Amino acid sequence: MTHRSLTRRNRLGFTLIELLVVIAIIAILAAILFPVFAKARAKARQTACISNMKQIGLAVVMYMSDNDSTLPFKRYMTDGSNFPYQFGAQSKELTWKDLTLPYIKNGGREYSNGTAYTTAGNGGVFQCPDNVAAWTAYSNWWGGNAGPGDETTRFPRGYAVNNYAGFNELGKNSGGNDQGIWPSPNDGTNGPGTESVLQNPAGTIMIAESRMPQIDCEARWLAYRCSPDGKWGGNYSAIKGHGGGFTDVVFFDGHVKAVGAAQSVQQDMWGSFGEGRWSKDQLLRTNGENIANSPEWTPGF
Repeated sequence: MTHRSLTRRNRLGFTLIELLVVIAIIAILAAILFPVFAKARAKARQTACISNMKQIGLAVVMYMSDNDSTLPFKRYMTDGSNFPYQFGAQSKELTWKDLTLPYIKNGGREYSNGTAYTTAGNGGVFQCPDNVAAWTAYSNWWGGNAGPGDETTRFPRGYAVNNYAGFNELGKNSGGNDQGIWPSPNDGTNGPGTESVLQNPAGTIMIAESRMPQIDCEARWLAYRCSPDGKWGGNYSAIKGHGGGFTDVVFFDGHVKAVGAAQSVQQDMWGSFGEGRWSKDQLLRTNGENIANSPEWTPGF
């Protein structure tokens, strides 16, 4: 056997140094690419969430078209009582989700005589794939619902109507309660249900993202803190964000947009900073209960 053939046979394998170099290169590439892949997956989930919100916004518009330009009621307790915020009681109510479901036909569960569900269900369009609080059973900050999903247990948490949209135009009602435009029988905030009240529908938030069980929300929740799955306290906001200080919202003209939390307050996209309610300064200040208290709304979060 010649010297050349022996050398060729000895070079069939890798040396230890060569293997270590290859492993190091793979590790470097993984360190570079994994965050990129994670961001791509998060972006894909946000895109799916935006698609959901577009469908829900369109469902509200279609409902209004079929009902004399009247918004779906926010909530209605079928037994005539005020909403008691306790598990099992609110499952008897009907909400805006029940009224828009026939136009979506994807997600949610049967009313089933108002019987409360105890397990997670199919959220469909009503469930943001990026919201891990969708079917948790954590209550809100004052106790409240302890069932899976939103206050009805039929739908997931994730999307909530802007409770006080229209307060700037309507102010307080005859009972002295802050009023929005959403009709809500058995509720002190019962509104007229007419979008025409709004001076700027295209600039007023109709639906926002939420981690709380309520089917409605408001601007102050930007400052309320919870865990990613909705447990009270933590570094996240009761209004769900998608990183970089942004959250997705539906406006009353039906378009969906990612907006900055601070921007939504500064430009009063919530339509609710009129005299007699929380001021913009209260949410934008640097001490007390404010947006800056929630790390989720910082650009680098």
